[in-house]
Amino acid sequence: MPRIQNCVLFLAATLVSTGQLVGGSPLGFPPLPFIRGGSATTTATKSRTTKQQQRQRRHHHRGNLLPGPLELIGNVKQGLDKIGDNMQNDWKKFSRGMQTVQGNIGKFVVNIPRALPFLPPRKRQLKCSKLDDVCNTFSACLKGSEVDTAQLIKACRAHLIFMKSGGSSLRLVAKDLESNLQKAEKPFKKSPKQGKTLSSLLESERDSGIHHGNILKEQSAAMGLLWIRRSLAFQLELYSSLIDQEGPHPRDAAYEAYAKHLSPFHGWALRKVFPASLSQMPDREAFIAKFGEVSLEELTDEYDREIVNKLKSLVAAWDPLISSWEKDFERLDLEDMRRV
Repeated sequence: MPRIQNCVLFLAATLVSTGQLVGGSPLGFPPLPFIRGGSATTTATKSRTTKQQQRQRRHHHRGNLLPGPLELIGNVKQGLDKIGDNMQNDWKKFSRGMQTVQGNIGKFVVNIPRALPFLPPRKRQLKCSKLDDVCNTFSACLKGSEVDTAQLIKACRAHLIFMKSGGSSLRLVAKDLESNLQKAEKPFKKSPKQGKTLSSLLESERDSGIHHGNILKEQSAAMGLLWIRRSLAFQLELYSSLIDQEGPHPRDAAYEAYAKHLSPFHGWALRKVFPASLSQMPDREAFIAKFGEVSLEELTDEYDREIVNKLKSLVAAWDPLISSWEKDFERLDLEDMRRV
């Protein structure tokens, strides 16, 4: 009996070592519990197989140690790339949003005056530097009953600059003023002491014998001053018409002033050319804006009143000056009535 048991154990061990046991029994048969040691043998075989499989798995894992970190690094890189893409997309959205906000802020700032009509627009200080120079210099010309020649020439120079800023409608008047001013300046610069006043300048020139009675020499101070006075008388009437907002159109006022002060002394050619230049006269608002050195859009009622007050000062300075001027010519019999 002991020999049979030993043979069975030997046979089972042989089958296990050669892989002939399937599921823990030889040749696929179930364990034989009636054989002493059969169940124990099967359990031991299973235990050895499980340990062998565990060793194989551990060996397999040790062989795959390298791919694990590489795969982890790849996953981390992919994650970082995705985070970077998301950040770029978010930044683009943020930039577009900021542009929209800036545009809305700009529209808001532009529309503040409309939204808040009770806030007055910022007022630009009115300069009128050219008109101020003309007013100040002409106001200082009359010294009692005498006209200061140096101051008069200075005032006419300032007025020439002022006229040139008045646009094309006064271009011919300005050109005529400049030509006659040069005639008056030249003799005065030669003997400023003798020509300290207007009357002394005219008298010294008359006494020199260059005129023939009231037939004045063309290139003389008397001839230049005669036409400057006539030009200022023409402009005095024109500027007076601008004072009243309901007055005539400047073109009509200029035609009337020309007929009164210049036309009687113009020949046929000038009577055609001069009125043609006056036909380009702009409306009153354009004149006032140019004299005030502001644009039409900037011309407010307040600016209009301020500019008109300056024109009133100029007209008030011209009136007695021209009157005294005319008396000097009449007293010295230098009023040349010829047409040119």
